[in-house]
Amino acid sequence: MNMGWILILMLFGFIAVGMPITFSLGLSSLCFFFLNGIPFTTFAQRVAISVDSFPLLALPFFILCGNIMNNGGVTRRIFNFAESFLESVKGGLSYVCILSSAMFSAISGSSLANAAGLGTIQIQALKERGYNTDFSACLTASAAILGPIIPPSVIMIVFSITAGVSVQRMFMGGVIPGLILCAFYVFLCIAYGKKYGFPAAAGTFHWKRVWETFKDAIWALLTPLVILGGVFSGIFTATESGAIACAYAFIIGVFVYKDLKVKDIFKIVLDTGKTTGSILFITATAAVFGFCLTYARVPQQLAAWLVETINNKYILLLIFMVVYLFLGCIMESSAIVMTTVPIFLPLTNALHIDPVYFGVFVGILMSVGTITPPVGTAMFVICKNTGLSIGEFSKAMIPWFAAIFLFLLLLIFFPQLVTWLPTLIFG
Repeated sequence: MNMGWILILMLFGFIAVGMPITFSLGLSSLCFFFLNGIPFTTFAQRVAISVDSFPLLALPFFILCGNIMNNGGVTRRIFNFAESFLESVKGGLSYVCILSSAMFSAISGSSLANAAGLGTIQIQALKERGYNTDFSACLTASAAILGPIIPPSVIMIVFSITAGVSVQRMFMGGVIPGLILCAFYVFLCIAYGKKYGFPAAAGTFHWKRVWETFKDAIWALLTPLVILGGVFSGIFTATESGAIACAYAFIIGVFVYKDLKVKDIFKIVLDTGKTTGSILFITATAAVFGFCLTYARVPQQLAAWLVETINNKYILLLIFMVVYLFLGCIMESSAIVMTTVPIFLPLTNALHIDPVYFGVFVGILMSVGTITPPVGTAMFVICKNTGLSIGEFSKAMIPWFAAIFLFLLLLIFFPQLVTWLPTLIFG
């Protein structure tokens, strides 16, 4: 048997016995180095090179920005502004959750940040208005995955680094799919409202309240313009935009809204460090694992076999959808991207699948993985806040997963939904 396939079997063997994915990647790679007589100094070099990346600095900056926003009163003000538009509609709070999640996603770039910050506020508001617990959990979890789809996106940055694809094009490619997914959620909320009956309107529409909440939230609403405007205009890179966004979020949190206290800074930085450290650890070990696969020519062999077997890109994308959704249930998204993209990219190129489209598609699949059992990080946060078990949550999510599945099929058969906007803007 080819050593590359032995490497893959070792990886899943370590995972099967309960070893964390990061250590499974690293240990299986070490075994491969030993069996092939590769110097261990090469292992250390590959680890160092994988994280010595300027674009990779964008990750801690966007994570830090999201944490500052959640602790600095920004999240609550965005929710209040969204609510001012829809509080006069029966069941309006459900639509508020979708709208506010879309708005916050243009800041956070992460489904976990959406679930832990905005999701907590949404669940509390839904509970106070008498919404069903199952519905509240499903709505907030589904809305949370907009975080990595609507730009900026942490997982798209990881993909762009791995595949050498323009992060600006990928960011722009996520805009239309994100809005379409919001529409799917709205139709699902309408169906739930007709079947189960939503609570009555919480109030009446007043332009005065809209104006007041807008004035209160204006500095928060300018954040996406700071992040995305600079990136798309070319004034600064995605990494620099993350740093500027952190500074901006800190200034409005401390000096404008005055909700961010000095004592909160240490906890925010510590949480950011923990999250960033885990991602970079996975990035490093996944990069070494990818080197081992390339050394054993697994990507070339797999690509050649699939090209001979499958010559239809739509069938291939359907296979990718199943594979990535399955992997998203058992692995962390950054590790999946770092280990699989080098394998699949030659194949997608052979079948003329746009790399920007492929990156956005994979990013969406990875965001769905954050709300699927057994290891969905956003799912854990939602279950904790609602008191639902993972089994109860999974059962209640079936209609929402069905809607997401239809959305994914739409993207497979109409890739222009992803590629049209980047092509229009960047040529």
